[in-house]
Amino acid sequence: MKQIKVDEIKPGMVLAERIISPKGQILADVDTPITAQQLLHVYYYGIDKLWIQDKDEVLEKLDLDAPDEFIGETQSWRISNSQEYKEFKKAYDNCAVKLETLIENFMNRQGSLNDDEILEDIRTVFERHATGLGIMAMMLNIQELDASTYEHMINVAIICRVCGGWLGIKDEKELDVLTMCGLYHDIGKSLVPNAILTKPNRLTKEEFARMAEHPLFGYHILSDHDIDRRIKLAALQHHERCDGSGYPYGLTKDFINKYSKIVAIVDVYDAMTADRCYRAGICPFEVIAQFQREAKTKYDTETLMVFLSNIAESYISTGVLLSDNSRGVIKMIHRDALASPLVLLDTGEFIDLRERNDIFIRACI
Repeated sequence: MKQIKVDEIKPGMVLAERIISPKGQILADVDTPITAQQLLHVYYYGIDKLWIQDKDEVLEKLDLDAPDEFIGETQSWRISNSQEYKEFKKAYDNCAVKLETLIENFMNRQGSLNDDEILEDIRTVFERHATGLGIMAMMLNIQELDASTYEHMINVAIICRVCGGWLGIKDEKELDVLTMCGLYHDIGKSLVPNAILTKPNRLTKEEFARMAEHPLFGYHILSDHDIDRRIKLAALQHHERCDGSGYPYGLTKDFINKYSKIVAIVDVYDAMTADRCYRAGICPFEVIAQFQREAKTKYDTETLMVFLSNIAESYISTGVLLSDNSRGVIKMIHRDALASPLVLLDTGEFIDLRERNDIFIRACI
């Protein structure tokens, strides 16, 4: 085991020692994977380091044939087995294949970036699935750990369009531009060696330096293409951060395009939802908590608040399984603590998760 700074801990790492608050309250037990929601409580108590198990220790104890923790159908299971989801998945896969063919042909000088067909396909997805289960709920289920760069680009394009609507963008042409910002934001990765893109372990300094060049590669690829300049800027700026901590230029908020700021948030959101630690699908409140762990100055505050608020509020009246195995229904979202809603338990009692640092939402059911 090793002691790691809280800022460097990723959700899913397994605790080697119990976390106890200064008041003696058990926040998390030994041998359990830590969640972003628990890490928020750790921050609250000013704990700066935790003991974490090594990978080898975890694998020795892991029961690969263990059944799911939940009994009964989860929301994720219901969505993934619905007819609407199956239709959505078919359209999504079609978009990803078309994008891969389009970019590969373009890079091999066998075609142009004629993206009208893919854009029309994405519009069709919205028209057919704008109601019912909801696009964002289906996007959570479509994620895979080994998703290709092209699937990631489709994900970001779709979610950018959703976010644009939440931000009040009504002009279809503007929504199309934002969608294309998401679609081509990672096109520069086509010039990064596949061995680096698919490496399962941490990149070396040299490999990361090469990976970090993809925004510049992307801008160069799109520079001579007759498209809206904001699409080119999204390829260049989606790893910039409002506090100047990003790359490739370390730009601050006044020098980052509005649409690039949206793509930056959605890009990270998609990476979080793909980085699964849970067999039944990642809990949306875990994603929200992960964002809340980030420095508030990294992202555009207004855009991030609108984005996370809409995700959280879409789960009002949804059933949840809590970390103590109690069940209930979300009744209210707190604007100042989006990851800690008010829950009505099956027992008839209310529990405000803002006031219970020892309990968090494990899954939506």
